[in-house]
Amino acid sequence: MSIDLSKFWLGLDMPTLPTYTETAYPRYNIIESGGNYRIEVAVPGWDKKELEIVYDDNELFLKGKKEHKLEEKEHFVHQGLSLKSFERRFILNADLQVEKVNLQDGLLTIALSRTPNSKRKILEIT
Repeated sequence: MSIDLSKFWLGLDMPTLPTYTETAYPRYNIIESGGNYRIEVAVPGWDKKELEIVYDDNELFLKGKKEHKLEEKEHFVHQGLSLKSFERRFILNADLQVEKVNLQDGLLTIALSRTPNSKRKILEIT
């Protein structure tokens, strides 16, 4: 008995579909508690100066730009830590507003609460 696996992969390599790396980095959790939400984004090794967070018209935009420079005579023997830049967008319901943003121990936490519609804000990481 033979199984033709080529049909299984049909269409999965289409350029319109996002690749695994584009959708998987950085990793995040969304947690609900009593009608409020919290987004936790794993950014180990990132400094708040390397991160930008903008909340505008129900869209939360996270951007990270990291440059890791080695000394002149250094080179990676193994590079297991991701140093790539990223952009991630979250579309929020109209009744959600960002309350607080915190970066501690490599975990970026964004607290959301249910409130009336809000205006665009550039958020400060504490």
